[in-house]
Parts: sequence; structure tokens; C-alpha cells
Amino acid sequence: QEKRPNALIYSGIYNSRTGINETNVFSVGENITKAADPQKGSIQKLYAEDTNLIIFQEDKVSRALIDKDAIYSAEGNTSLTSSNLVIGQILPYLGNYGISTNPESFAVYGYRKYFSDRKRNAILRLSRDGITEISAHGMRDFFRDSISSLTESDKIVGGWDIHNKNYVVSIQQGSASYDT
Repeated sequence: QEKRPNALIYSGIYNSRTGINETNVFSVGENITKAADPQKGSIQKLYAEDTNLIIFQEDKVSRALIDKDAIYSAEGNTSLTSSNLVIGQILPYLGNYGISTNPESFAVYGYRKYFSDRKRNAILRLSRDGITEISAHGMRDFFRDSISSLTESDKIVGGWDIHNKNYVVSIQQGSASYDT
């Protein structure tokens, strides 16, 4: 047994229309694993969006291309190409943020993903323009004080309030909780 907390492994295909179910088939003759940067910690959350897989590690957020790969020109520009790879190249988002060990803080609304980074005392939004530290807008001190005092057993739970159109965070310390 080998534990690789920063790696992805995928099986055969599943097609409900044709009755093909190869989800328990792991071909050793094919390259069926893809590893993220081990220095950025374990993978805590995966989220599929369009044809990308968003990978939330403890200290980094990246996206992996699904069923395609990127080819770089001499100028450094990328162009996408179709590929037989299930998981293509892993491309990190700018910024030194991750989801720490709080995947329960993840919430989605439209093309925006919200999550917390306990190690950096930050509440973040990932959208098409990258990662934004939304806790820096008037609440930096509150989150620094609240999150930095958490122990490993404490939780940061997040969700999207559809009525008020807000990301709601619940910081749960032991039996007490602080909703913001």
C-alpha cells in the first residue's frame, strides 16, 4: 500500500446509456495517475467546472485540464489541443493560497468559488480573474484574530446564502460558533 495524498488516480469509464461500467478497472498498462506539487500539501478538495478540474491543496489552488493538454509556443503562449490524457497539465493559479485542511469551507455560486485559508487567516474567492482575498475588504483584523486562535479540531464552515447573495462563514471553536 502506498499513500500519495497529493496524487490523483482515475479508473475506466462509466456510461449509463450503453451500460459500460469500468469504474473498478485500473489499468497498470496506462499512466492513470497525476501528481500535484507535494510541497503544497495534500489534496483537500476537487471541483469539476466545464472542462477543468480545480484542485484545492493545503497551500495551493490549481486547475487541471480534462481531456486536453496545453502546448507552449516559443513565445510562451499556450494553445489547447485535444489529447488522450484524462487529466492533462496541472496549472497553478497565481497567489500563495490554499484551502488548508478546511474543505468544508468551500461554496460555489455561479463561476465563483469561496473558501478559507486557515494558514493565512484569509477568506478567498476564486473566479475567472483568479484568487481574491475578500477578507481584506474591511475584515482583515477580525479574521486574523478569529482564525489564528483556532486549534486543529476547530472548523471553518462556509456556504452560499442564496437569498442575501452572500458567502457565509461559520467559525466553530469547540462548542461556540461565530457566524459572519
